[in-house]
Amino acid sequence: RLSRNLASHRFPLFLKTDEENEVQSDILSAFQEIESPKRFDTSLIGDLPAIERRIMMERNYITQQFSLHNHKAAVMGRDQTVSGMINEIDHLRLSCLKGGLCLSECWQNLDALDTALEKTLDYAVSLEWGYLSAEVANTGTGLRASVMLHLPALVRTSIIEKAMKAVVQVGMTVKGFFGNDENSLGDLYQVSNQLGLGYSEKDLIEKLDAIASQLVHYERKAREELLDNERFEIEDEVMRSLGILTNCRMLTSTEAISLLASLRLGAATGIISAPLERITALLFLTQKAHVQYLIDSTEESADTRIINHTRAEVIRNALARCL
Repeated sequence: RLSRNLASHRFPLFLKTDEENEVQSDILSAFQEIESPKRFDTSLIGDLPAIERRIMMERNYITQQFSLHNHKAAVMGRDQTVSGMINEIDHLRLSCLKGGLCLSECWQNLDALDTALEKTLDYAVSLEWGYLSAEVANTGTGLRASVMLHLPALVRTSIIEKAMKAVVQVGMTVKGFFGNDENSLGDLYQVSNQLGLGYSEKDLIEKLDAIASQLVHYERKAREELLDNERFEIEDEVMRSLGILTNCRMLTSTEAISLLASLRLGAATGIISAPLERITALLFLTQKAHVQYLIDSTEESADTRIINHTRAEVIRNALARCL
């Protein structure tokens, strides 16, 4: 994610309505002038149906706070890998989201877009401090790089706390992907750089790439040890999860995340034969707003029973096609 601000305007928190509209207009005009085969769609949040806003939140394109302001605008690339929020905490926040450990590729996409926009937009830049941001942590490069990791073996072998402390000690931050609790639901963790000041983008990306690769190495070693020492228990957990997911008729979001994460461990270790990509996709596609979209229910207070029933059906059908 890149944070950028315009030199001739105050930060969004201090903008009056007419100035906020001017910033938004300038940024949207800059997107329209980009010569690229990958065109961008722009939308006012207020023009989007509530269900679409919630889906964008579940896919991490926009924040919950941002979704509540009807007058704000969002930008989305046609391939849905690149998105942007205008006048959130900063005037512009660009994001590139892809699967796999491809930090350099994501950065190259954002850097190319940022360079194209900078031909039209006058960014707030200091020779001493770099790109200026409403948040000190984002001043400098304005870059926040993150990876999501599935670390069930580190959790089960009680190494996770030690690993997380080591990550923090080298200047990174860790949080649970589904919630910010210490024990992340589904054993999914998001690791990202803490500061953008004093480092180049290349340094930040290489450092995060190395740390993520090291965590993956430890996770794989821990999985090997688990299978050597507790194979029956792990197989039982995975097969129980599979049994519930392929037979249940009602499933809450919390249950789905927990069971799918267990199933993902089974697929990664060869206990079951299923594509990791499909199981990972189900973690997102079975969240509430996505399920509501399937049943054409746009109300926030939609019937929970129907949502839970549909979620179970979606998972059953998806697994039936790949097992």
